[in-house]
Amino acid sequence: MTVIEGRLVSGLGQAADFTQIDWVRRQLLGLAGIDPHPGTVNLVLGDEGERKRWRSWRKMPGKVMAAPDADFCSARCYPVRVDGRIPAAVVLPETAGYPEDKVEIVAALPLRRHLSLVEDDLVRVELCRPLAATAVLFDIDGTLVASVAAYLEIARIAAQPYGLDVTEQHVRHSLATGSNFWKTVVPDDCRDGDALMKAMSAQAVRHWPQVLREHGRVFDGLAQTLDALKRRGIILGVVSGARPEVLDLLREDGILDRFDAVVLGADVSRRKPDPEGLVKCLRELGVEADRAVYVGDTPVDIQASRAAGVRAVAVLTGAGDSAMMSAQEPDRLVLSHLSLPGIIEPW
Repeated sequence: MTVIEGRLVSGLGQAADFTQIDWVRRQLLGLAGIDPHPGTVNLVLGDEGERKRWRSWRKMPGKVMAAPDADFCSARCYPVRVDGRIPAAVVLPETAGYPEDKVEIVAALPLRRHLSLVEDDLVRVELCRPLAATAVLFDIDGTLVASVAAYLEIARIAAQPYGLDVTEQHVRHSLATGSNFWKTVVPDDCRDGDALMKAMSAQAVRHWPQVLREHGRVFDGLAQTLDALKRRGIILGVVSGARPEVLDLLREDGILDRFDAVVLGADVSRRKPDPEGLVKCLRELGVEADRAVYVGDTPVDIQASRAAGVRAVAVLTGAGDSAMMSAQEPDRLVLSHLSLPGIIEPW
């Protein structure tokens, strides 16, 4: 009863403005991790079996989208995956006379273009259910620790003496793709570019511990999230390319003690998206890949998960935004770690 199929039809064009209203975007992000692309994708359920399954969905409470005033109706949303791949949400307006054969879908990506859909195509929608896991593994930067500001500051400190400008876009792109940050900053035609990159990298290493202490912080509520998972008997691990200094932040409130295995960049020879770190951590925990979930904030985290045979949960607290992470086809997409106890259950 968790899968329905419907025929793609054109809507009235009224949903584009609605999905861009601030309260709608904010609630869809919080409830389903979806920063909606303008408009909705509309399906019609022509088969009685599909309509029966849809009626069973509608009896579920879903996640309530509360309208701020009487000018709008409230709605329910149901996190789903379209075509078994793309995170999305079905939105059901709480209004009298809403058609019983109609399904409206919002996604961070333009689904028609992304999936090459045309009118009357059959579209498969799968209701997201909790992920069963023996172990949950976490990335650090952007997942457990808010560190984008620290990376931006250290990049500015290292680049400023050489008259080079650094933007937050530079930093986020490097974190998201795992690319060499300094190569994106140094102009291609720069003389002695390699020496300049080495100098900036050395400067960054010298200042990083202090900058991280001043500009990095553990996300609010993290201890409670980890404890909720551990109370269910779920084993916790860390797999990150971060330097060991970041562990000092995790020692606060005993957060580091909650993890049963920690694998950092210095512990592996190949960085993500290579799965070496995930494989090593699973081996230390004694857990099979298909019984594990990896939580991360960048495309390389999702790619490493796939390579290791681990299910992937994308969070939106780091370098990747809703559309970028949706394109990586994670098993679940959530706003932050706070949603994890609601989507993960013991194996």
